[in-house]
Amino acid sequence: MLWPLIKDSVPVKALVLLVLMFLLWWFNWYTAGAALILLITDILITLSITPANKGEFVFSKDIQKLFSTDGTWLQVAMERAKVSDVKELNLYQQDQLAYVDFKLNANLHVRYKFPLQQYQPFLLWLQNHLPQTQIVTSLKS
Repeated sequence: MLWPLIKDSVPVKALVLLVLMFLLWWFNWYTAGAALILLITDILITLSITPANKGEFVFSKDIQKLFSTDGTWLQVAMERAKVSDVKELNLYQQDQLAYVDFKLNANLHVRYKFPLQQYQPFLLWLQNHLPQTQIVTSLKS
């Protein structure tokens, strides 16, 4: 899909616009209109795709390997967000597993489950590296 490549890059947007203008000039309105319709279709398809996990908790054997921070940025697996954007984090235990659930940014909701033995070390790591984040802990049965 083209939209994820185009949406964050101003040079790519300009290039696509120039190509559309060239097509309009060279081949008349029909080709430029068809290209515009294809681009709009691509955008609609990209926006309608649901995430692969559909809101379910993803199991992690080692939760500590997924989380890292450099003080300003929090990285969770392949996604990054500013540490200051993470306001609240839910961390709880249920059925021999621990769960972490929070919004990383406006578009991404992080939901992982992991072995209960990693709960306390992970909680300490969160308290040390995300001091301004409200960490809500609980035990669910």
